[in-house]
Amino acid sequence: MGLIRLLLALAVVATHCGPIFGCNLVGGQIAVQSFFIISGFYMSVILNEKYVGVNNSYRLFITNRFMRLYPIYWAVFVATMLVCIGISYLNADHTAPVFVNYTSFKTSWFASTFLILINLLIFGQGLAMFLGLNPDGNLFLTANFRNTNPYVYTFLFIPQAWTLGLELTFYLIAPFILRRGLKTVVPLIIGAFLLRMVLYDRFHLQNDPWTYRFFPTEVMFFLLGYVSYRIYLKLKTKHIPPSYCRALLIFTVLFTILYTHLPTLKFGFLPFSMRDFAYFTTMLIAIPLLFNFLKKNRLDSKIGELSYPIYISHMLVLMICDVFSERLSLGFLKASWVVALLTIAVSYGLNIAIAAPIEKYRQSRLTKTRLQPAMQTPIQLRLF
Repeated sequence: MGLIRLLLALAVVATHCGPIFGCNLVGGQIAVQSFFIISGFYMSVILNEKYVGVNNSYRLFITNRFMRLYPIYWAVFVATMLVCIGISYLNADHTAPVFVNYTSFKTSWFASTFLILINLLIFGQGLAMFLGLNPDGNLFLTANFRNTNPYVYTFLFIPQAWTLGLELTFYLIAPFILRRGLKTVVPLIIGAFLLRMVLYDRFHLQNDPWTYRFFPTEVMFFLLGYVSYRIYLKLKTKHIPPSYCRALLIFTVLFTILYTHLPTLKFGFLPFSMRDFAYFTTMLIAIPLLFNFLKKNRLDSKIGELSYPIYISHMLVLMICDVFSERLSLGFLKASWVVALLTIAVSYGLNIAIAAPIEKYRQSRLTKTRLQPAMQTPIQLRLF
């Protein structure tokens, strides 16, 4: 799955930086929702096969998941602030990107505190697209953030990190859902989809952020990952010819790359096109087969590990490229393929410097739990 995850991350880069070699891949929204499906699958695997027995601790699971996301996020967050400050020295008016929003617009103490906290804690960043800021500096709910000024998301140093807020929210509830079986998960998927249909058709909420940032409807993608996990359980003991898996991998890669060039069919009452449904169905089937086929492939695993740092750092790399492009008259630095390559290099460095040491510590915590069960007080999460 590593190559697919890399392509999905690059799809987000292409959305923000422009087509990479003329290719938009699947686009940002489909990429994000596909990541949610993959996340739901991986959480189902580790909760049902790793965090069991003496490792069956809610606290252990949550803290390990937090350690997977926060260190790299905070590193990029600090780097982004430093780059913004550096840019202020280059600007004639000494304005610093992002910081300028905090000084140019009036914000109440509550709004300021909220904005600072969501930057630090990630939780709540998705709400920025559901909020506006009035002239008195107070936040208010809005059905369409494009009708507000300023956009609240411009106060975020890593605006694309809103998806992490949804991920973290899912982590908090995942242990109580992903062990309850299809009888619990399927009704939740149906309920989330029906809610999306009601919002789309009855209330005409067909614009961003309602299309893919509203957690009560987006949770269905995470839960589809559990359905994919159940398919995996059925298939992992069966012999599937490697040629079939290779063909599926090639098909999924080509579908991801050529997605925007394929014909689409959209019915007005549905929030997704037939092409969207086809891609999500492909992911649902491909994930368990490719996971089983590639789980021992170290190169594929290393490639997949780049996806998160690519996703979280590419806007920082784009900001730096823009500065050097203008200051040194190096226009090629703005090319999306250059930004993508530099982001991959930065991501590799982040994995070596931050992710790898943290991962060793995360795994050591599981070892200590096995060796010293008396030191743990696991919360019993029963599978129904």
